[in-house]
Amino acid sequence: MVVAQIVRLRNNTLRTFYITPGDIFYKTSIDGQPVGDQQIEVPPGFDQATEGLTVPWESVSGTGLAISEAEAQIRCVVGPVDFDSEERDWLQFRRADWEPVHHKKWMPLGQRHLLGTVGSSTDLALTFRDSKSDCTNNPSPIEEVVHFEPALKAALPNAVFLNIFDLASALSIPNSMLCNTMFNTVGAFHTAIEVYGEEWAFYRTPNPTSCGVCKSLRPRHHPVHVYRQSVNLGSTMLKDWEVRYLIRAKLAAKWPGGTYDLLRHNCIHFCQELALALGVSPVPTWVRNLHETGASVFQLPWPLSSVKSLIFGDARPALADAPGNYIINASRLLSLS
Repeated sequence: MVVAQIVRLRNNTLRTFYITPGDIFYKTSIDGQPVGDQQIEVPPGFDQATEGLTVPWESVSGTGLAISEAEAQIRCVVGPVDFDSEERDWLQFRRADWEPVHHKKWMPLGQRHLLGTVGSSTDLALTFRDSKSDCTNNPSPIEEVVHFEPALKAALPNAVFLNIFDLASALSIPNSMLCNTMFNTVGAFHTAIEVYGEEWAFYRTPNPTSCGVCKSLRPRHHPVHVYRQSVNLGSTMLKDWEVRYLIRAKLAAKWPGGTYDLLRHNCIHFCQELALALGVSPVPTWVRNLHETGASVFQLPWPLSSVKSLIFGDARPALADAPGNYIINASRLLSLS
């Protein structure tokens, strides 16, 4: 099933709301401080990052994500719906007595996978926002004040995202089995950093001396790799022009395409260095694990190293794999600026 993870919680009203987590599989924290199963108070002006706060699956939760104000309450759950032939999971609104309510705000989250047990995840921002004036004697009901939206749309302009792709469509299912909503171990991924609406990645180039750092014309899309998810690494203190200068004038020269190595000097290593330069969190361990483990194993001076090509093939992301309408070389951008 699809897991709806709430990564940002905001209250833009003058009202106070209360949230009670209802997912037995996750433990909630607010800005790094654990809250466990306690009720979360969301006063006016509240704007905090959250971890482990999810909209629970309808089939395993007795309460759902309970959102209340005074005597009013709604429950939010994730599950399939009768009217969807695509077998997607939906974020649904229910009254306190579990009767469906406010269907127009129900949100499709994505396709269910592997008999509904192992699915993808989607990051959401939960915002309390009232179209009516807060001074009115007839405020909007709670279900009209609750707004879920993709975290990417609600993120600050200086937020830094790690965009993660399956190396090929054939690896999507194995990656889902190894890295999913219940546990993360290893997977074969391509990665890119997105900041200020621009996505940057590292590729092998036909000319070994050419710059391997490129900007995508359309973030989170690739003609070969399959987009999986985005991870918010935090916000950078650099301005947009400082980020571009950092990449084009400082990092680009250190990453020629001829130095690309699938295990020791790849797109994940580039993202790790760029994240460090931007002052945000590092690339998650589960994204790095396969390449780091492989690099250690294939250093062994015995025949095991000869099977590298059998396992990985020539899966190096190359500029030849990405047509000109997908990426622009960073060195070319530097010459044009």
